[in-house]
Amino acid sequence: MSVNTVFKGDLVEVTLGKETGLYGQGTGSNSGSGGWDTTNGTTDNASVINVGANLYFKGEVPKNMLVGATVKFYSAAGNFTADHFPTTKRTYYVTANTDSTITIQPRLSTGVATGAAADYFIVEALRIPTIETAMTYGTPDDRVKTDQFIGLLNSFALPEPEIDVRKQHIVGMGRDVNVLTSGRETLSGGSFEVNAHNLRWLRYGLGGHTALGSGEMAHRTTGTTILTDAPLNIKDATATYRGQQYGSTNADDISEVSGTTATGLSNVATNSDFLLGAKTASGSSSTINLAASNYNATHESVGTAGVFKTLSADGASVLYGSYSGASGTTLTGADITSGALARVQTAGAVAYLLAELKADISHGDIRVNVGNTIAGRLSVGEYLQIVDKDTVQIPGADAELPTINKHEIRRIVAIGSAGGNDQAYVYVEEPFCLTHTAASCGVDRIILTHDSSQGSTRRGSPAITSSTGQLHYGIEHTFYGGSALPTFTIEQSFRRTDATPGADALVRLFSGCKVNSLTCTADTEGEFKVSGDYEATRMFTDTESRFATPHRLFENTASTNITRRSSGIAVGGEKPYLFQHITFSAFGSPVLRATNVEFQMTNSNTARYYIRGTDGTYSSTDQVSEAATQYATEITEAQREYTLKFQAIVEDDRFFEELRQRKHHINENDMTLTLFKPGSASTRQRATVTLEDYTVVKAEMPVPDDKGPVTANVELIVRHLKVTEHNPYPIL
Repeated sequence: MSVNTVFKGDLVEVTLGKETGLYGQGTGSNSGSGGWDTTNGTTDNASVINVGANLYFKGEVPKNMLVGATVKFYSAAGNFTADHFPTTKRTYYVTANTDSTITIQPRLSTGVATGAAADYFIVEALRIPTIETAMTYGTPDDRVKTDQFIGLLNSFALPEPEIDVRKQHIVGMGRDVNVLTSGRETLSGGSFEVNAHNLRWLRYGLGGHTALGSGEMAHRTTGTTILTDAPLNIKDATATYRGQQYGSTNADDISEVSGTTATGLSNVATNSDFLLGAKTASGSSSTINLAASNYNATHESVGTAGVFKTLSADGASVLYGSYSGASGTTLTGADITSGALARVQTAGAVAYLLAELKADISHGDIRVNVGNTIAGRLSVGEYLQIVDKDTVQIPGADAELPTINKHEIRRIVAIGSAGGNDQAYVYVEEPFCLTHTAASCGVDRIILTHDSSQGSTRRGSPAITSSTGQLHYGIEHTFYGGSALPTFTIEQSFRRTDATPGADALVRLFSGCKVNSLTCTADTEGEFKVSGDYEATRMFTDTESRFATPHRLFENTASTNITRRSSGIAVGGEKPYLFQHITFSAFGSPVLRATNVEFQMTNSNTARYYIRGTDGTYSSTDQVSEAATQYATEITEAQREYTLKFQAIVEDDRFFEELRQRKHHINENDMTLTLFKPGSASTRQRATVTLEDYTVVKAEMPVPDDKGPVTANVELIVRHLKVTEHNPYPIL
């Protein structure tokens, strides 16, 4: 049997990854003792950062994956004050990296020095895929965390490179071109069309994003046993706890928690989830009182202000509130979710206090200070949920701008090392979009677990029951028009056979990608579809056969129920939204005879090229050519525009009247597209697209040549667009 010697389309894989960057905390010791230090590079204009074992990313960054990235140093009172970015504005870029070195240009003003505890450097997120801690440097095992499912692709095009070749005709040397020079390299032309099984791509087209889930629950297995462990912030102690079964009024007083044992469990049913926390007594006004011991007796990390979680009286809803003025057995509280305060003022309710945030989170941060104890309880691959009582204004047409709470969820990619001076920190996938004040927030955990007999619902794990479509512990995502778009990386691999690929696989990563435009279409032909175009700012090629295990979604990446959910394709959630489960409302009324609805957003992106040379040497085997200086440095957004078009059979004069009267709908009669997944359960995946502040541009109603029904073609200009979706995915 002959061996196939060509790359085949049926063996092509493409996956999506977030971009995160790196944080190099100083330890006061040099790289040989676990910290980091700098030396002069081999050229006059280069410095080398030497990375020690106590930095969380040591040995987990593929060779030359950082090339083209921007580096900034922060040293308010350390050894690198001459390069302290806030005062000097000095910025560097990476020209090479190994497992233990990062070469940068230009040369540091500080020169040769050791990173003190007050020093740190940041490799910024643009172009840098999230690290994969499972890789082992020095073997053919290089990889990054490009493990996300792009979608049910109808078509996909990569932003293939195109070189701007300049031609010079020299006087006196004939008519032919005499000199060819290669200039900048563009990575445009990327496109896709997906049948939307979720609305992930709207997040990348809009930019703004918040997310809130139910957080972690306890789970009763047999007797008094709690599955695996108690929730994140529960303390092992003899105290007055309370547990209420999720989805039920069943509740128990628990006198002691010790590891996986909760003494007193009886009413909470076996194989059910329950919220475990402190037992409340009656309260009044804004006061929350405990039934017995203080909150510190039942909780590990309690701040003077923060966030609590409780269950509604019937156990069907998870409610969040904030507290302040913690004193002994008394808290002063307020609602985040409506009804939370009233519930914990009821005798016998559960008040679970979320873990304390030890320091504020700034926009762009990639690590969170949760303290040594809580950080030690977390693991790579779990999800950190920041529940925030504060709000952010989003674009809208209201006289008073609309606000939403600043909740965010991030996957944990690394835990700080005790020897690395960052033991209290967890490092997360993708920078935070919003700022979070410590006193306004609480930290919860989401763990993806699986139990086939219960539809994967253990410990508050988001999941779907395939037979009914029921969504358990769904995550509420809100997308809105943000000021900046998130970047992403696309991993593409070709292979010749379906055997495990080796040296003959072609692996490329296109990073620094941004969505330029998206078009979303619902029609009577079937699926709700999302198509878009994007471009990249860097291409990385595996020239040394170091990526021996590229991501094969259903072979080595999303090969279990849990990893499928973490990749964005949950069991039971694969099917797209279908036209027969979509409702459309326009001008304040349902449009019952719509045949097509299409809305589009355009971000007016522009790739930016800057003069940025390097005195380094180049080789044909470089994974990134010429230190990425020939690629665009960034992609900047400009004005955003939304349009909406729909077709409908004409049954009255309203479409014409909208046009004739030039109505401008501000703060009224929002256009909505409501989508549901099929299923018999009342709680299942759903989404709502809201377009507000709009006016009609066209309302054509041509006379039909076929003597059939009159069809209106309506086109509108829209100012604002917002999307909410409930699905089982902590991140999108």
